[in-house]
Amino acid sequence: MPATEISPEDTVYVMSCTGLVLFMTPGLALFYGGLVREKAATDMMIQNFVALGILTMMWYVCGFSMSFDEGTWIGGSKFIMFNNVSKHKTWPLLTISQELFATFQCMFAIITPILMTGTFADRMRFAPYLLFICLWSLFVYYPWCHQIWGGGYFQKLGVWDFAGGIVVHSTAGWSALATALALGPRRAKREGKDLAEPHNVPIVMVGTGILWFGWFGFNGGSALGINEIAVTAVTNSHFSAATALCVWGVIDWIRTGKPQLVPQCIACVAGLVVVTPSCGYIQPHEAIVVGCVAGTVCYGAVLLLNKLKVDDALDVWGVHGVGGAIGTVLIAVLADGPECVSKQPPDWCVFPNSVANTPEQLKLQCIGTGACMLYSFVVTFVMLKLMMLIMPVKPDDKQFDDLDKCLHGEPSYLWADQKYSSLVKHEDDDVGTSSRTLALNR
Repeated sequence: MPATEISPEDTVYVMSCTGLVLFMTPGLALFYGGLVREKAATDMMIQNFVALGILTMMWYVCGFSMSFDEGTWIGGSKFIMFNNVSKHKTWPLLTISQELFATFQCMFAIITPILMTGTFADRMRFAPYLLFICLWSLFVYYPWCHQIWGGGYFQKLGVWDFAGGIVVHSTAGWSALATALALGPRRAKREGKDLAEPHNVPIVMVGTGILWFGWFGFNGGSALGINEIAVTAVTNSHFSAATALCVWGVIDWIRTGKPQLVPQCIACVAGLVVVTPSCGYIQPHEAIVVGCVAGTVCYGAVLLLNKLKVDDALDVWGVHGVGGAIGTVLIAVLADGPECVSKQPPDWCVFPNSVANTPEQLKLQCIGTGACMLYSFVVTFVMLKLMMLIMPVKPDDKQFDDLDKCLHGEPSYLWADQKYSSLVKHEDDDVGTSSRTLALNR
């Protein structure tokens, strides 16, 4: 079929994947909402859910144009307010309409900034939060989306990223570390108190399931058509998540002496994160390797930050920052060989004439990833510090104990107003990277 013709099959597929990626946002709200304190669950979930509204409007007004119009460092104004975005013309080199392409990419622009909420849980008022994610989208996400996917400098340089190792996970993960350092630890952390997190393990598991399901649209949909690359991307995503769950789960079981559910949930997310940049370039057996890397390196990164006493509440840097960066570099190690970028590539190549595992490619992947890490961290840290100079960003200490009621007037649980009789942590409970135990005074 000619490239200028819209394919009904590809259209249906990418529309379905768009819905799957959108579904990941409420899934993330459940995942994060279950991991935090019960009196901060509404605060976490509203920060996630509101992005569906405000960041969609941002994308419509200027985000798509800044990301995908022509330009070396940032896109121009051609697509402002979706001008010149046609439902009847294909996006270049694709068989889906320009409008569908823009809508699919919108889902990525929504979920990327809210990944950071897991780091600064309990530490940002709602109005400053809205300003922060809008500014962050303007100064971090849109520029890097343009750089890697929109024809910017690093894409032309030869840096590859199939579904968001740099654009999504590295930008959000390294910015998350900046927010943790800029805002400082939560009061309870400073005082050495137990925060009773996570408060609802079943919700965490449901959120994880939604994320795993949605990731098939996130990674598989990034093939932007129903083809062999999409199939391999989905297969690799599942294999990596499953492997990471096993590896991380075993390590945590050995370390803590008990098999626990929450570490396995975090593990599968780590596996999905690390395979995201390479899932459309590698063979399924190499996705097993990626899962092993996710289950060991990301686990170690989480423990390292905890040991350094940096209050990354829900381990965003270890999973998304480290995971996204190492996954992007692994493209140059695990992608098919140089024969797959030749004039007559073998039929077993995953994505012929795209990227190959060469020393030169490894250098390019490191340059692109390193530049993104540094830029995201510095810009976010400076931006947040400037915000703190001109407005109250963090909730007052008196609001901390019941954020949901003080900030939103909407507790997640009616019984959450009852006072705790104790926060119990038994001597034989080595919680590893997961839950605490609480008891209610009934």
